[in-house]
Order: sequence, then C-alpha cells, then structure tokens
Amino acid sequence: MPVSLKSSEVQRNFGLIMERALTGSEVIVERYGAPKVAIVAFARYQALLAAERELLLTQLRQAAAESAARAAELSDEEVEALIEEAREAVARETAERKTSRE
Repeated sequence: MPVSLKSSEVQRNFGLIMERALTGSEVIVERYGAPKVAIVAFARYQALLAAERELLLTQLRQAAAESAARAAELSDEEVEALIEEAREAVARETAERKTSRE
C-alpha cells in the first residue's frame, strides 16, 4: 500500500524514503495536500514503462488492423476520393501557414 508524505517530510528523510521505495513500498509525495510525485524503485519504474509501451503497441496494432479491414472494403474510386481529400487538406494547411507567416 502506498504511503503518502508531505514534500517537507520527504526532504528531511530522503534516505529513509529511498530505502522504503527500494524495499517495494510506493511513496506518494504531496504538496499542499495534493499528490504530486510517486517514488518507486527503478525496477518498478522500468516495469511500468514496459507495460505502458506494450499497451500502446497493442492499441496501435488494433487500430492498424481495424484500418486495414476498413480499407479492404473501399472501392478504388473511394480510395482515390480519400486521397484527393487529403491532398486538398494539406494544400489548405500549407496555404494557411504561409499566409500566417506574412
């Protein structure tokens, strides 16, 4: 279970707080009563990053599969129309940027 501490307590006892994190405890640092930072062991941090990365990859793969499935249902004419719409949108954005710089 995470332990919540005031930032001033963490400053005074950083060595002890670090030991707590290294032994598996999670420390939540509060400022003005609101949680601002979590102190966790580096191995836990790496595991969290890896889990987040894996979730994002899974979501990306799912979106790509859904996009491919939708694209397979489009006719050649529909694909050409979408390409033309995209080209026009890029041309508009480029023109808008150019006029905003002037």
